[in-house]
Amino acid sequence: MQEVSAKPDNIATLSKAIREGLPQEDGVSLYVHMPFCVSKCRYCDFNSYAFTNQDLRRHVNAVLTEARLRVADLKPQTVFLGGGTPSLLPPDLLRRFLDELDTICGFRESSLETTMEANPESLDKATARAVFEGGVNRLSIGVQSLRPEVLQAYDRVHSPEGALEAFAIARDVGFRRINLDLIYAFPGQGEEEWLEDLTTIHALGAEHLSCYELSYEPGTALTRLKNVGRWKAAGEETCAAMFGITREANEAAGYEAYEVSAFAKAGEASMHNLSYWRSLDYVGIGAGAAGWLKGVRRRNIELPDTYESAIHEGADPVAVSERLSPEVVLFDHLMMGLRLPHEGVLISRAQRLSGLDPMQVHGKEIRESIDQGLLEILCDKGGDRLRTTKRGLLILDDILTRFLPDDPSMSV
Repeated sequence: MQEVSAKPDNIATLSKAIREGLPQEDGVSLYVHMPFCVSKCRYCDFNSYAFTNQDLRRHVNAVLTEARLRVADLKPQTVFLGGGTPSLLPPDLLRRFLDELDTICGFRESSLETTMEANPESLDKATARAVFEGGVNRLSIGVQSLRPEVLQAYDRVHSPEGALEAFAIARDVGFRRINLDLIYAFPGQGEEEWLEDLTTIHALGAEHLSCYELSYEPGTALTRLKNVGRWKAAGEETCAAMFGITREANEAAGYEAYEVSAFAKAGEASMHNLSYWRSLDYVGIGAGAAGWLKGVRRRNIELPDTYESAIHEGADPVAVSERLSPEVVLFDHLMMGLRLPHEGVLISRAQRLSGLDPMQVHGKEIRESIDQGLLEILCDKGGDRLRTTKRGLLILDDILTRFLPDDPSMSV
């Protein structure tokens, strides 16, 4: 077995956000969850629920009440409004929510990046203008596919034309930072068809793309269909090939692959997502929202009605709050950081966060992974970094199983 050796690495190609170290390690981010969607997509395992005339104002009031209790004067360095579909809220309610949230935590002054998720069917001009004027400076639009039959199979309710129109609306009201979400590896999808769709997307000129392989998460409608033989997933070789051509096509179009599924033009990496992948502190509010703050992981009650009731009764809506063991902290840091193919994990920081030396705890596994061409150790000014190789990135989940703590249920 060869010795583990550090070699110099040229990090000049990293995006501006990564080179400048944004977001800052001593800052905190804010995640706000809005759980309602027009319909529940078959592949979705997020805490989301079909909108059936629930009282949106009551729910927003509950989230604002939690905000007053938990994030007063937080001054977050990034904010992300996710779901669910935040753009489902009426424009006047979105305006009031953003105004009151700013009064509570001061995000308009402090946040370097404030992102809101939106779906094409609910992003009209009034909604886009309300959130833009309310302090949101980045939109993430759920395009997913430009094929009507694929959208229908996913239970999406927008059309390809609607997705393109939503992008145009966002640009028209002033958004200069837009992410588009896309999914590949739909059963039977050919490489030429996928590249054709990517070419159309590239022509829009969005600053950021998120391209995900279609996944089959436990408990989703899509997984149930697959398990009973009514849906045939694309094979591993097909998925690996599409992973590769996605990266090649995006990079050729000027999008840097700075994470497993994230691609950005120069200086346009998502600072909020980088805060997750770097294991920085963040607070989550809303039904089912999770957070990581000062070594404690917290997750709220998931069911919107139960969450609202807890809030309005003056109770803490927390479902789980736990201080994680050093082994779990180390695993989570490796799990998130190894998603960044350029940056990887700074070994000294992993030790500082967890109190454990990765090279002592996982030295055997790391050396074996290096011998197999899956991981490498690189040296830069900040110290030694552990990161995946191009080959390792393809099987990152398999690599991570080598570092699982004794009680893997404790990790995310």
